[in-house]
Amino acid sequence: MYQTKNDIKQDSTTNYQKLIFTVASIFSSLLISFTCFAFTQPTFSGGATATFQSSNDTRIKNEHTISVDLILNWKVGNGELYTYIEANSSPKNNGVSSVLPEANADAGSSLDQDRTGRVQISEFAYRLFIKDSQTLTLGLLDVTAYFDQSRIASDENSQFLGVSFVQNPTIEFPDYTLGVVYENNLSQQTILRAALTSSNGIADNPNVSYSQLVDVTDKDKGAFTILSLSHKTEKWLFRGGIWSHTEAHGSLDENRLNEKNYGAYFLSGYREKNHGVNLRIGQANEAVSLAHRFFGLSYQYNKTPFVFGAGAAKIFFSDNVPSGTWANTYHFEAYLRYQISHKLFITADIQQLINSNLSSSNTLRNHRQNLLGLRFTYLIE
Repeated sequence: MYQTKNDIKQDSTTNYQKLIFTVASIFSSLLISFTCFAFTQPTFSGGATATFQSSNDTRIKNEHTISVDLILNWKVGNGELYTYIEANSSPKNNGVSSVLPEANADAGSSLDQDRTGRVQISEFAYRLFIKDSQTLTLGLLDVTAYFDQSRIASDENSQFLGVSFVQNPTIEFPDYTLGVVYENNLSQQTILRAALTSSNGIADNPNVSYSQLVDVTDKDKGAFTILSLSHKTEKWLFRGGIWSHTEAHGSLDENRLNEKNYGAYFLSGYREKNHGVNLRIGQANEAVSLAHRFFGLSYQYNKTPFVFGAGAAKIFFSDNVPSGTWANTYHFEAYLRYQISHKLFITADIQQLINSNLSSSNTLRNHRQNLLGLRFTYLIE
């Protein structure tokens, strides 16, 4: 959300774009082929989340948001076909999620071009099990789920609500996008992952439409590539990776127009009995990425039926940005979740944001924000 882009017209389609177009074509052919076979009864899961948030800043309106998620899986051939359907309510004008983009990772994930909530198919992909140790997934994907997943800080419906504790903000992940992900279990504990996708997902296109999504040869678009190596034991998780976003970016100093964004990241986690810790570090190209470095640390204590979490994060703004009201963003969050029943949870949440969206301006809001939140989560099984 912090990267700066322009809409430079490139002279020819890149090799990456041609490869993505080929992948999309193959995927379409596979789907047509699958219709000739009988599908198994699908398994499904999901949930519904209702959130209320309030700020101590009277210029920001209190906000209620609702989201519904549904995942369906079919066994097909040597793999599985899956789809993820989600729905969001419309963000309130001048509400918490509209003014403070870090405050609610669950808000606004499925909107139309008028920022009105809608029901959308966010993922539709086929996962092919090549061997016992290798998997190939292609179609409409959420790349973030493969490369930035944490055991205690990735689920905005039941864990931390703030964006800084759900994903690494320095990685310029596309929204739900067309592409392919390759996974190779090098051992029982070590996994190599690689992905190649379009630079633009559904929400990254001006019309937020599927027609723009499938137009991967558009001259304004590039490719997103990412490579990671993960090592996971019963207690520890280590993951490191590099990534590149080849869509044309304007430099922050406004002297260059056709720059690329790229970076590296690291994620680590530790879990011992009731305790869990997660660390995220990231760095992007300082010439084009307003958020060029990130550090986030989170903690979770689990004692059924209660779960407590606390986190602190800092997003560093680039030194290449022109003078103004730019400042580092500081984000703090704590939550307490109570399990009412097997499927129903209630979570109280408190956040403090300093210099939201890397801005210390007090013109439209206070640069220091204190937020209170309440979530109800119902699981669908």
